[in-house]
Amino acid sequence: MISLLAKKIAARRCRQGELPANVCTYVKGFTGSPDLDRPLGEVRFVVFDTETTGFNSAKDSVISIGAIALNGFRINVEDSFEVLIRRDSVGDSEAVTTHGLLRKDLDEGREEQEAVDDFIDYIGNSVLVAQHADFDVVMINRMLRKKYGFQLLNEVVDTASLAKRLEKGPYYNLAHKSGEYRLDVLLERYNIRLYDRHTAAGDAFLTAQLFQILLATAVHTGIRSLRELLLK
Repeated sequence: MISLLAKKIAARRCRQGELPANVCTYVKGFTGSPDLDRPLGEVRFVVFDTETTGFNSAKDSVISIGAIALNGFRINVEDSFEVLIRRDSVGDSEAVTTHGLLRKDLDEGREEQEAVDDFIDYIGNSVLVAQHADFDVVMINRMLRKKYGFQLLNEVVDTASLAKRLEKGPYYNLAHKSGEYRLDVLLERYNIRLYDRHTAAGDAFLTAQLFQILLATAVHTGIRSLRELLLK
């Protein structure tokens, strides 16, 4: 859970005029105590994914962000988000192999600040969801810190951890087989057809389908509120 102190510091910086208006609109969405007792069916979840130039969170860069929302346990394809980020140093043959992105695609992308501004406008105070979420959150936070000196304030659900919890019960933190909770493996296990894999928008949609199934399973096991989902 994001600390109350982090939210207070961001709010104070807004009052002191240190952050731009669009960022302060985002920050205002977290004023007061979060309603963790909301039924899951009343929560807006935003499932997101980043595609990056590599897997070194300290050196590599985000080249695209894709996201899609769930409202009332339903995936809302009309409530979605996708952006390419202009990068001068990527778009070579290696990037094409990994992401299906050409240099001309990235040349037509948005500037990083515009992209991250659009993303926080889109997510608002929704609960974020991602597969192996720590990496994606770190990459978004790097851009936010560079531009504004603060980080995401949203609660976050990791689908890999949630699947492990639901499948293994109270002992879900114990060791498991290598690769058992990779996205491809989970998609196959839950009979979700692979489509548009390794694009940010495609992976976000696939992860949303996985999360939808996991949510239904969670409710069946007695997890009914956001607090219970977040294990708080």
